[in-house]
Amino acid sequence: MKTKIILSGIVLLSAISFYGIANAASASLYVYPTNVVKTVGDVFDASVVVNPSGSNACAVEGTLVFNNLTCQDITMTGDFVVQSLPTCSNPHFLVGIPNCTLSEKALFTVKVKAETAINANISVSDIEIIGEGMSIGSTAVSGIYTINPVYVPKIVQPIQEVIPQKVEEPIQQAEELVPEVIEEPIQQTEELEPERTHMTAQEIANSMLKDSGEASLVGDGLNNGYIWVVLIIIILGIVYYFIRKQKKYK
Repeated sequence: MKTKIILSGIVLLSAISFYGIANAASASLYVYPTNVVKTVGDVFDASVVVNPSGSNACAVEGTLVFNNLTCQDITMTGDFVVQSLPTCSNPHFLVGIPNCTLSEKALFTVKVKAETAINANISVSDIEIIGEGMSIGSTAVSGIYTINPVYVPKIVQPIQEVIPQKVEEPIQQAEELVPEVIEEPIQQTEELEPERTHMTAQEIANSMLKDSGEASLVGDGLNNGYIWVVLIIIILGIVYYFIRKQKKYK
């Protein structure tokens, strides 16, 4: 009976120890947010958090891995004893937690940029979560991100009806035609002597005897007779004047 009681106690203690070890081994890390959708060119933050799962977590060690993301910066988020500070060029870390912790703590924040339209993630490798003198966990949950390409709205150009433009030819100003004035030389008209309507006795006689060839002879005779007639008339007029004058005095 004593042997059975001792064996039963050993089994019970072993079970309790195994439960404690199993419970302690459930501590882990996770990256928050775990599942998000981003666009190429987006810059966003992700936090690395320790989850002790009921055990005292005193130190955390691991290395950050960036898949299809570009690390921009890593910033510690609390008062930790940093043995190895993670950077973008060397993302290995070893962080001590003062007085240990039973609750979740964010260790640091990572700023990353989405460069290409492809699934991306932040994971942690070579993990070891140390409790009070023992390892209490070595697992992590990665942050998974869907990166979409930049949406460029397709601009549909409306079909514009091409209306042929009427080409207006410049109106050529018609040249005003000025009739050419042809100046005819002014012909000086010969000054004509006024035509006499009354012919002298000699002219009448000459026109009548022109064809007989005697015009010159008759003209000479007429000229001489005309003179004598005039002289006689003048003499008779003078005589008549003196006769009347004498009769008047008598």
